[in-house]
Amino acid sequence: MSVTVPELPKIGQMDAAPSNAGLSALDRRILRALQRNGRMSNAALAREVGLSPAACWTHTKDLFERGVIRGVRALLDPEAVGRGTLVLVGVVLDRSTPESFAAFEQAVRTLDQVLECVLVAGEVDYFLRIRVRDLAAFNRLHSERIIALPGVRQVRTFFVMNEIKTDGLLPV
Repeated sequence: MSVTVPELPKIGQMDAAPSNAGLSALDRRILRALQRNGRMSNAALAREVGLSPAACWTHTKDLFERGVIRGVRALLDPEAVGRGTLVLVGVVLDRSTPESFAAFEQAVRTLDQVLECVLVAGEVDYFLRIRVRDLAAFNRLHSERIIALPGVRQVRTFFVMNEIKTDGLLPV
């Protein structure tokens, strides 16, 4: 089976917000199909959405260029790669200033174990989604790196007991 992957955006383009132009019904069909199976060939995608392969490629390439599709990745089994423990961490900073947020965000980007970092409103400033091998690995990460991040005043840790839904697709 031949797999055709559209050319990925250059670094810097991936952070661009999608354009304000609306999505057509065809765009939405392409997006739904690619969310279900990002490895499908352009020919298979074209058949599924009812286009010629050339027209499908043009539409898909446009979705990449507009930033609607930000990238294509393989989803890995965390256990198979030695990262079976999922931890959610709430972080409270000691100051709420643009400089303290910027310093924290820059530093947290360097931690490979942090899969996601989101700024939130509420009792904490950030939530981190972290994958590690086990409790001992998290304990090392916590004591050596997380509490040493710039501006950290308090850390609240939640160990995930069971992952119920991890493969959600964006409704389009």
